[in-house]
Amino acid sequence: MRERTVQRVHRHAALVFVASVTVCLLAFVQDQAGRGLEGLPAVLVYAFAAGFGLEFVGAAWTGRFGRDGHRQLQN
Repeated sequence: MRERTVQRVHRHAALVFVASVTVCLLAFVQDQAGRGLEGLPAVLVYAFAAGFGLEFVGAAWTGRFGRDGHRQLQN
């Protein structure tokens, strides 16, 4: 495979991995939030970690597709 193809696959794999971990963290947040005050510390930790995942996915998405959702032309 060409080097450019390998780099593209790695970028997409990282994006998919971080997105899937972020979804799991958000599910943990919802689960712990349902427990009331006893789940509050876990909600804070999981939400903090999920925030980083959301920021990464958002930055990678806008870097790849732009703010309007259309693919960016590559030179």
